Amino acid sequence: MKKPSLLLISVFFLISAHAQQFTLVKDGKSVCRIIIPEKANVIEVVAAKVFQDYIQRISGATLPIDFDNLKPGEGEILIGNVNRDELNDVPVEKLKEDGLYIKNTGERLVIAGGTEKGVLYGVYTFLEKYMGCRKYSSAVTYVPQQKTIVLNSINELQVPAFTYRETYYKDAYTSEYQEWHKLDSFTDRENNKSKWGTFVHTFGTLLNPADYGESHPEYFSFYGGKRHPGSVPSWDGTGEQPESQLCLSNPEVLEIVCKNLAEQIKRNPDAVYWSVSQNDNVNYCRCPICAEIDAKYTSFAPGSIIYNGGEEWEYTPVGAGSMITFINKVADRFPDKVISTLAYLHTRVPPKDLIPRKNVNIMLCNIESPRNVTIEQGDKSFSSDLEGWGKLTDNIIVWDYTIQFSNLISPFPNFQVLQPNIQFFQKNRVSAMFEQGNRETGGEFAELRAYMLSKLLWDPNLDFNAVMNDFLTGFYGKAAKDIREYIDLLHKNNMAGTDFKLSIFGSPVLAKDNYLSESLIAEYNKIFDRAELAVSGEPDVLLRVRSARMPVYYAMLEIAKDENTGKRGTFITDGYIKKPKPEISGILYDFSYQCIRTNVSRVSEWHTPPKEYLTNYLKFLQEPK
Repeated sequence: MKKPSLLLISVFFLISAHAQQFTLVKDGKSVCRIIIPEKANVIEVVAAKVFQDYIQRISGATLPIDFDNLKPGEGEILIGNVNRDELNDVPVEKLKEDGLYIKNTGERLVIAGGTEKGVLYGVYTFLEKYMGCRKYSSAVTYVPQQKTIVLNSINELQVPAFTYRETYYKDAYTSEYQEWHKLDSFTDRENNKSKWGTFVHTFGTLLNPADYGESHPEYFSFYGGKRHPGSVPSWDGTGEQPESQLCLSNPEVLEIVCKNLAEQIKRNPDAVYWSVSQNDNVNYCRCPICAEIDAKYTSFAPGSIIYNGGEEWEYTPVGAGSMITFINKVADRFPDKVISTLAYLHTRVPPKDLIPRKNVNIMLCNIESPRNVTIEQGDKSFSSDLEGWGKLTDNIIVWDYTIQFSNLISPFPNFQVLQPNIQFFQKNRVSAMFEQGNRETGGEFAELRAYMLSKLLWDPNLDFNAVMNDFLTGFYGKAAKDIREYIDLLHKNNMAGTDFKLSIFGSPVLAKDNYLSESLIAEYNKIFDRAELAVSGEPDVLLRVRSARMPVYYAMLEIAKDENTGKRGTFITDGYIKKPKPEISGILYDFSYQCIRTNVSRVSEWHTPPKEYLTNYLKFLQEPK
């Protein structure tokens, strides 16, 4: 049989490509109409309006919206579960809740999705991938301009890597940003209702020491020869928190917890996830019965493991035996809900010969891990625990930590580990992700970090450098190359492969001989001088570049305070008198004002607003020691 010539093959593909072309707008005028179901739901209506709005912004043309009870015709944009033959080809079973499907048939454009927000996610994906639109932050959106819009062949099916995706940045919770980037939330946010009824550290609300501490101390942890039913000041300074955990082997504790949980569910029956989880401490119960259960299901010799969760914080885990035994009983009482519990601190190690119920969600936390190397490489114990939980269940949400909480505006070079860590989680049967960023407004590279994490939670295998460079170009304009140079230099010197540990509880002072050395900070400032000059005529972009520079200034201020005198110190000495260096004062004023101007809420999580930081530093300058 004679093979077809290359010319014939090329002609065939040209004809096919042309046949698949679909024109939305010509010379600024609509040649299409949007079709939605006659009984469209809220998501379908919103999706259609978003599509209409952005096409109008791009081209100036307003596409009409009609219902599917009209006679089918050419030039239709089918959004949602419309009554058209093309919907028969949508692989509904693959889309599940949030998957999306986009297809250009040549006569119609189809945008469909899963049972939740898939169709809306499909519209935003279409706008970004095929129209070139971007949502870099809640305040920075890019919309290209073109009077004629002609689509080539499209046959797109996307299903997210994780069923639940949360990027814990304040900016990420604005309604459009959250929907554009396909994010979830553990609390209700603007127009987005949460699937969570309660979220972490709930023992204190399900069985409150204030209600039972005096009358029933036996409900609380036994250790040090006695029960501990009291409360202590909360670590965030906002009130009080339980001083210990619950006695999980006490049957009355189970009954009270289930009774109070049932009352919570009655008030919010639509919520799916309900947290029944330990208080934020390691004061677990060592009574004979709890200890016997923990020993029965332990996968390691008691006392053989010691974890370090911070600079001066070490603890010995007990394993999750008594916890999962208790949680399984709770889950049996509420089979139509997902009962989430923490595998955190003393309960992080998975049990042996004890399987969580299908409706038990394990929230696994890696608070101890270093951040300058991948978790798989730098935290073998957590990696082992993750793999162990993955053998027991696929109902796992990882609580990952991505910033330096004690110094929110300090340089924190961990971009290079974000993608491999998320890939590692996916490989080990993690089904949901909570990326804890900055609960405050602002912070080091807050917009970039939120953007990259959001993209990775949908597709862990994306081209990381391409996505980052695209963001930098759109957000920093002519300064993009300089900002990228700074990021690369910062990460090149973050001491990966050494004994240095980049901790979420660290400080710039700990890195003053590493990525914050005197010579490197001088290089960083040279780069930012060029970056500011490049955008000096663009006030909005210049403001963003100066915000990107603030972590370098903050590091200089903190190191200067620690050094006190000397080349990097705050003061110069004149005999017995210390005088503040003018350059340090200038950096302090610039740093503080930039924070105030851009509404930065805290310098440290929960603590120290910018004006308070300025007040304290001025006092330090004026009363040298």
